[in-house]
Amino acid sequence: MSELRTLTIRVTPLPGESMDSWLEALARRCWMPLPSLLSSLQMPPPERIHQLVTGLSEQHLRTLEEGLRLPAGRLDQSVAQADLFGRRAPRCRFCPQCLEETQGRWMLRWWLPWTFVCTRHQALLHPVCPRCKYPPRQTMPGEVHRQPPGQCLHKPTRQRLRCGTDLSAARPLPLAPHHHLLSTQEQLDALPVHGHAADSVFANVDRLLARPTTPLSPGDLAALDATSRRAWEQAFNDVTDPATPLGRWRLRERARMILTPEFLHREHEKSRKALREIAEDLRLPRRIVHERAKELGIKIQPGGVRPHQFDDDWLRDQYVVRLRSGSDISRETGTSGMPVLRRLTALGIPIRPAGAYSRRDMLAKLDESVPLDIRAAVEGTLHGWRRLNRFQIHMAFPNATATATYLNVKPNTLSMQFSQLERAIGAELFHRSTGHTPQRPTTQGAALLHHLTDEHIQVLMRQALGLRFPRCAGGADQLVRAG
Repeated sequence: MSELRTLTIRVTPLPGESMDSWLEALARRCWMPLPSLLSSLQMPPPERIHQLVTGLSEQHLRTLEEGLRLPAGRLDQSVAQADLFGRRAPRCRFCPQCLEETQGRWMLRWWLPWTFVCTRHQALLHPVCPRCKYPPRQTMPGEVHRQPPGQCLHKPTRQRLRCGTDLSAARPLPLAPHHHLLSTQEQLDALPVHGHAADSVFANVDRLLARPTTPLSPGDLAALDATSRRAWEQAFNDVTDPATPLGRWRLRERARMILTPEFLHREHEKSRKALREIAEDLRLPRRIVHERAKELGIKIQPGGVRPHQFDDDWLRDQYVVRLRSGSDISRETGTSGMPVLRRLTALGIPIRPAGAYSRRDMLAKLDESVPLDIRAAVEGTLHGWRRLNRFQIHMAFPNATATATYLNVKPNTLSMQFSQLERAIGAELFHRSTGHTPQRPTTQGAALLHHLTDEHIQVLMRQALGLRFPRCAGGADQLVRAG
């Protein structure tokens, strides 16, 4: 390892400032890009800026303190434990008045999912930039020394310029004095988050968030303007979302209180109620119910549900005669796909291969009364009826561009579909338009158009296409009928 470098220019971290904000201020003071500063301090630049808050090891912190002549442990309060956020990237909120007072410095507590109010200015925090509507501090900025502090550094896709909105000038989202959210946030801010296990932190946060006064009442919401209301709803949804570690912890705690050994013995083992049904009744994720049952040593039926009793004659008719798929049958019977396939195997019925080759369109056979060219276009292929319908409409227009405009599709899509149709039938169906000469059907194409006007064929086409059966307008309809 190369010799540790020290910087002669230094910036003192503010009380409560986050690591990313302090390093950004230091890069501006040294007039250098943030990635270059990190490299000079023997720190590989991360992909996302939040990794400077949640992804630094203790060795990195000690190296920074030594290189910048800071007291040992000084930077411990500038980072947060990664297990407070889980796999989901944390989102940073901000108070514009605080940004203005500190000249664009960001607080660590703004990264915590349960921080939604600035108690100093008695206002809700902004969750997104008021201009680009993008959460701040998501991507890793580069040349921060060329950007004024407190700006939105989001760079829209395929654009060269960053948003550049002055976040310190955003309109405050004030709360009424002595609002109950202020007292709640003060207690949340006082919770220790360093040096404690995530479960103990979540327990303290949940104790405060579970109070009946924490979610805003309809009267409270009515007193807020639209921007403040959206900011609060997003903040509360983020902190209670089951996708977050705190949200999952809350669900597991609820499951632990409700799913007692007596409850599961009575409902699952004695009453034969499926774990899936228990999860739906309690509005708990199925996975958490399964985890709780395994934790208590409860014997779980295969697949988590009791075996389904099928009507074998009905099942054979649906799968063999009506050509329905196993997944389609399972949806109707309220089971997963595997019990259906296991029962079909037990009945000695060959299982069709998965994928498109098992779809009804591919397996269905038309009656021999249907003309051969139509059977060739439909049998053993997907969307054959759609191609026939579009060919019928196509011949009512002078060229592919007009047909594509009418059907609201791309001309090359039509060209590909008609080529597939001609390969299936084995003949050229129409002469393409050239210059001022409109397209026209060949002898084989004219015969196909004549067959398509048959009432029986039209009924089959409508049944196959359903709501996707397009209708020609005005004269086009007459041309189609004329064949």
